[in-house]
This record gives sequence, structure tokens and C-alpha cells, in this order.
Amino acid sequence: MARRSTFASITLSVFLAGQCFAQSNEVHSNKAKNIIIFMGDGTGVSSLNAASIYGYNKPQSLYIQSFPGVALADTSTATQWVTDGGAGATAIATGVKTNNGVLSESSSAIKDQHDGEILKTLFEYAREHGLSTGAVSNDERQGVTNALTAAFFAHNNNRAKSGEIFEEMITPRGGGAGLDIAYSGGRSGVLKQVAAMGKDGAADLKAHGYAFVDSVDALKTVDASQTKVVMLDDEMDMAIEPTVMDAIARLSQNPKGFVLIVFSDCHTSKTTSSLRRIVEMDKVVREVADAHKQDTLILWTADHSYDLHIKGEGLTETLKKNEGKKITAAVSLEDEHTAEEVPVMAIGPGAERVHGFISNTDVFHILMAAPGWQESTKSVSGGTQ
Repeated sequence: MARRSTFASITLSVFLAGQCFAQSNEVHSNKAKNIIIFMGDGTGVSSLNAASIYGYNKPQSLYIQSFPGVALADTSTATQWVTDGGAGATAIATGVKTNNGVLSESSSAIKDQHDGEILKTLFEYAREHGLSTGAVSNDERQGVTNALTAAFFAHNNNRAKSGEIFEEMITPRGGGAGLDIAYSGGRSGVLKQVAAMGKDGAADLKAHGYAFVDSVDALKTVDASQTKVVMLDDEMDMAIEPTVMDAIARLSQNPKGFVLIVFSDCHTSKTTSSLRRIVEMDKVVREVADAHKQDTLILWTADHSYDLHIKGEGLTETLKKNEGKKITAAVSLEDEHTAEEVPVMAIGPGAERVHGFISNTDVFHILMAAPGWQESTKSVSGGTQ
């Protein structure tokens, strides 16, 4: 009897293990056709907490806070504990840590002094596989050439060189096609830097087959079948929702899929605008996920956190009975980057790989594994380099 019981236990264990293995394989065989990365500048845990209370008068009420894939990512650079947007975005775009101020070059690069080795980006892998690529940014100074989007398609030892980054957006260093879709603010500043290089940005775009417009409204005048479009405006707060939806509609015309990076500057010196932008982009994420999560990995993360916290256990402003928007009066904001881990949240095919404490370089491998471009989801360094 004891033997039979033991045999039955072993059989059941093997069966359950097999079932788990089969289920695991089933999950991982569901490859992502598309990838959409939402990058909220400075959206650490404390910012998301404050934004949820600001928007809904309760914590954990943002849509992204319901995602099944959740991890916390280290944000350090190759040489410093506190990152800037260039090094932070490079880690996510390439899987390698570099120095502050540098875009998708190795840590031998020194900002504005000399280049390092070129690091291959997620967008460059995507183009090799025949996917379309796009970027949306509400940054009003550098626009789409801002470090958090530029690290996905440009290589430069100085993140501030918008003119060079813009030209590389059209004609990549390594050859081949440039970005398909680019929508952002920063029109005057970017084109001024391009002109300082002796180039005409509008003429360069036209020569490479792009439709080029100067406002979100003007996108409506561009034929829906046009899949190479650049929109640069000078709005101080470019609308994220219509630009993201237009970008997805155009990129989706590629039957092989697309990769899109969406950046929102949620790291401002003003509490209200920072929290409002988080709530607004979270609503866009919900809209996108409702339509695309079956075949698209949708991932939200940040380059770094910053010192925005709700403080004061004895303050009337922190009473739960207050309207959520009043919480801004209890927010302490010091406009400095901080070193703590940031959330990584995901839904869709590949989201099951997002869990635990990870490195920001691991995010790249999670993104690469989602469409099946690589098997490993961990940095070779274990996330410590």
C-alpha cells in the first residue's frame, strides 16, 4: 500500500510538473507582434502613488497599477548611482549601461568629448526583422530628439545635440531606413540646430519620402495610407492621445508589426503638471491596451525616479476625505533625480517575464524576448554592469 501511495504521489508530481511546463511553454509561445513602450520621465513609485490620489482620490487606481507584470528596476549607470535620461534610456534601448549624457554608446564614451562603441538598439533589431518604428514625445524643448526617445534610434556622445540626432533619425549611422513615425514638440529648437549644421530639416525629410507637418491638427490632412510622417510643433503641452492613436494607425499598416516608444515629461518642477501628465498618459495606455493587448506587449517604465513625495501625517491636506486634487498641497517636490528602483509594469504577450527585482538593462531583454528575437530575459552581467 505504501509503495502504491508513493508511486501515485510520484506520478501526480510528474503530471503536475508536466502540466506546469506545458502551460509555461504555451504562455511563452504567444509571441508579441508589436511592442509599445510608455516612458514616463521620473515616474517612480512615489510619483505614481501621488498621481493615483490626485486623479482618483485613492491609491493604486491608475490603470497601469492593475498590470499583471510588475517589477522594480535598478536605475544606476555604468559609473554612477543616479542616472540621467540618456544613460537610463540607453540601458532600456540596448541592454547595456553607459554614462550620463550619452546615447546608445558604450561606457567608454565621455559626454561631449569622445565616442564609445556603438550599441545596437531595439529599433535597429526591429528594422532587421521588418518591423516599423515610431516615437511620440511631448517634450517641448528637444521633442523627439529628447534622450528618452532618441536612445532608441540614435548614437551620440552628447544627448543635447538635437540637430545630429534629428539627422540620424532620418538616415541612421548604420544605414537602412530611418524612423517611420515621429511626433513631438520642440519644432523651433530642433530645426534651429539642424540649420546650424548647414542643413534644411524640411528638405531632408521630403527627400527621404516623409510627410512633414507642424501641428497635431495637421496630421488629419495627411493621407491615411502615408506611413512615413514627421510632425513637429511648438506647443508647450502637446496632446499625447491623438498623436499616439495616429501613430499606431499608421504603424499598424505593416503586417509584420511595429515598435513604438511614447514619452511623456512627467518630471517637471510643478506638482500639478507632473501628476496630471501621469494620469493623462495612463488613460492613453488603457485605450491602447483595450484595443491591442492581445498581440502587443505594452510596457510602462521610467528612466529614473525623482524627489516627489506626499509628506505630513498631521496635515489637513492629507486627510482622505479631501478631494484628491488637494493632495498637491501636501507634496514635497525637489527637482533632483534619485537613485531608487523604478516600477516596470506590463500587459500583453511577454508580460509574464516582468517580475521581481531587476536591472534596467533586463528590460531590453524582456522586450527582445517578447517577439522571439532572443530567449534570455536577463542581462549577461546579471544586471550589475
